[in-house]
Amino acid sequence: MSRLCTVLVLAACLVASAAAADFVVENASRRINLKNTWAKAIDTLKAKNTGGSDLSNFVVCYPESIASRIAVLKVLIKKEKQEVAPLQQAPQGAPAGVSCYQATFKSTVKKGATVDLDVVATVTGVFKPNPAKIAQGEKQYVEYYDNLYLLSPYEVTEQSSTVLLPTSDVRSFSPQDGGSKSGSKVSYAALGKQGPWAVQQLKVHFHHDKPFKRVNSLVREIEVSHWGNIYVEETYEIQNAGSQHTGKFSRLTYAHSPDGKTNSFPDVKAHLPAAAHSLYYKDIIGNISSSDTTHTSRETLIEVRLRYPLMGGWKTDFTLGYSVPLEGFLYRRPKGKLRLLMDLSTSFDDVWVEQLTTRVVLPEGAKHIKATLPFADIQQSWDKKFTYLDTAGRPVLVLSKSNVVPEQNKPFAVDYSFTFTGMMREPLLLISVFAAFFAAVALYNRLDFTITRDEKWQEGQAHDKALGLIQSLTEYWDREADVLDRLVRLAHSISNRPSADAAPASRQALEAELRPLDEQAAGGCVSALVVTASRQALEAELRPLDEQSKALLSQVEALSPKLAAAARNHGDKSKVLLGRAAKLLSDKSDLIKKDVAAHEASAKLAGATRQLEEAIREWVDEGAKLAQG
Repeated sequence: MSRLCTVLVLAACLVASAAAADFVVENASRRINLKNTWAKAIDTLKAKNTGGSDLSNFVVCYPESIASRIAVLKVLIKKEKQEVAPLQQAPQGAPAGVSCYQATFKSTVKKGATVDLDVVATVTGVFKPNPAKIAQGEKQYVEYYDNLYLLSPYEVTEQSSTVLLPTSDVRSFSPQDGGSKSGSKVSYAALGKQGPWAVQQLKVHFHHDKPFKRVNSLVREIEVSHWGNIYVEETYEIQNAGSQHTGKFSRLTYAHSPDGKTNSFPDVKAHLPAAAHSLYYKDIIGNISSSDTTHTSRETLIEVRLRYPLMGGWKTDFTLGYSVPLEGFLYRRPKGKLRLLMDLSTSFDDVWVEQLTTRVVLPEGAKHIKATLPFADIQQSWDKKFTYLDTAGRPVLVLSKSNVVPEQNKPFAVDYSFTFTGMMREPLLLISVFAAFFAAVALYNRLDFTITRDEKWQEGQAHDKALGLIQSLTEYWDREADVLDRLVRLAHSISNRPSADAAPASRQALEAELRPLDEQAAGGCVSALVVTASRQALEAELRPLDEQSKALLSQVEALSPKLAAAARNHGDKSKVLLGRAAKLLSDKSDLIKKDVAAHEASAKLAGATRQLEEAIREWVDEGAKLAQG
């Protein structure tokens, strides 16, 4: 196995060496753009095939300090991307600390033909703050290091290098020979012919007027619910990677010195989908309300204001969440499959991400999961997540990538199968749980868990049943109270002789209405007591059949004497109150017939009327207490 590996490495080196001998770069124009917080090097090359056969491979190289921080590397021919892959070993003759990549052309370059290509490298984290620490309000200066020449295994006939800076404030640049500064640009117009692996360090020390927004860690969780929404939650740890702040910090000074804010930032802006809703923004302390959201037809723009401005070296963490509808993000595919289409990385602009983790949480029961990713270096792993009503857990596809810039925020797709039965699983489980709960409660109420049935238990059962029957008598007692109240109102209404003559007839009608109530109430009370006593007697003792009648009669008095006496007493009081009401009505009628004025008659009978009304109220309260046991 080791021999095979050695052979493969030697073969790769031979191929790279052959490629190096078969191309000549006739012209190389390097443009290094440092205006953003990451560098972008664009090499425009004109290469000629000087070999003896057609060629389809081209090697590009960078110093290790640059290559280790390359986020995006593209080789374009007429704006069409070519396949690029890293070489395990640099071609022969390469100096130490060089990393190379091999581009495979989609169409071969004929012998003696030339090809125009652009090599674009986006590089993060290559600015070195100098000074490393600055106070509030001071300018931020950084250094950038690169190779002045095109670092290539090929001979270069003509070349030039241009460095584009964010400001014209340049402290120094080297080498000075052949270089010139014009505004915010440092140029090396004619570097002349150079052989393979030409090396000379390029250094530029300049003022950078933008804060370095670096996301140390980003965890995006995309949870799919087939009930209408996709939930997205992003957890950030963001840091200002520029010159570290030293000394004190004053919010007053910060608010009144716009020129002193260039190396810090109080907020970040995110471009969310236009359909985003239910937004929230929080940190470990709680919800943060200091943010602005603008909805347009193309996007939802949210300006996330941090709790405090991030000076150099400072960092904070927070969580941003939102929801989007299924429409526009989840599509149906042939053979019953579904496709989820989402963006891979952050929606914040002007930031780069050191470590990105995207978690795609699919519904429980999803099968045949397959991801289509925009980059080959994305690592995949699997996890499970348990949420509400989950039993086996939801499958989670975990995507990991390091060193991510905004231009890599490309869509990715996840295909999977999910049936209608799987979608109805949780509602059916919820219905089953509630149905089982209600059935258990109903069964529990119908079961008797009493271990022994002693005399006290029997007495309590008999008393409760008798009390239930007594409570049914309250309806009759309420009607009796109404009749009594009407008799009293009738006595108040007698004011002249005609009404006095009509009073006996009205009283007789009310008494006739009350009479059946008294009979029903009395019958009901006896029935209740008899039923209670009979059941209590049977449950208390099993006496011989010939003695059953005598036992029932004795149990009536033995088990509920107070309840029976109270019920009979309450019924007797209603008759007494009826007699008092009838007498009050008769007395009022007699006084009116004797030509006594109505107000004088009412005054004479005021005491008796008040006493009767109080007695009726007491009687009603007593009935209510009796019904409650």
